[in-house]
Amino acid sequence: MAKLAPKVRPDISDWTAADLKSWREKHGFDQNQAANAIGIGRQTWLKMETGKRDIDLVFYLACVGYDATKG
Repeated sequence: MAKLAPKVRPDISDWTAADLKSWREKHGFDQNQAANAIGIGRQTWLKMETGKRDIDLVFYLACVGYDATKG
């Protein structure tokens, strides 16, 4: 019997916790500042940066949007 492909989650980005931390450090933010920059709570940021929560596509896009507006 053939294995089924894993379920695709289009609402989850392909960013890792390390990518999120790298983005934060690139901007010189602490976790609270990074969370505020994209409009989420610090606990949500902390869970994503430590790998306890997947990085939702909308949060990834918020980071990309932040970069686009800051040049």
